[in-house]
Amino acid sequence: MSEKWPNLLSHKSWKEMKEIIIRVDESAYEYVLGMLKLCQKVEVVGEEDCVNTEIDMYSCVARSISELHQRHVFRYPCDFTYIMVALNEEVVKGLPFFYSPMEYIAYLQSLGFKHRLPRKSTVYNTINKIGGKYPNWSFNDNPSDYEKLRRTNIVKQFLSALMMARRGKLER
Repeated sequence: MSEKWPNLLSHKSWKEMKEIIIRVDESAYEYVLGMLKLCQKVEVVGEEDCVNTEIDMYSCVARSISELHQRHVFRYPCDFTYIMVALNEEVVKGLPFFYSPMEYIAYLQSLGFKHRLPRKSTVYNTINKIGGKYPNWSFNDNPSDYEKLRRTNIVKQFLSALMMARRGKLER
């Protein structure tokens, strides 16, 4: 925490707070920070430049998926599909949209993934198991509570890695 932004809510636990990321045009930057400073229940935890080009966003997605792959988050080939479904639900605006499983598989191959990728039928079957919108997905194959959480956490970990990539904290 910088001295410029005192910890206004040091008595609050992190569980009681929500974290948001906003993009502000440079011309409005000081104005927005001034408004936030006036809000007693808001704590600014960081100020960083963000990625502003589509090409950089695609590379951030690629680095994020690579990070999850290196951390062995993808236990089964179908696990890649949860990322595709989340991207197609526009969990984060401005990220790639895939019109078909083959397009997504080709995208993963272009990132250098050759082994343990899902087949077209695996992607279709996994998509058909998912009901609702992320993060409130339901699964019609009746997985255990642990498995439901694991599947949802794949997307949470992807979003976390994506934010780190956007902040330049994942290796290029």
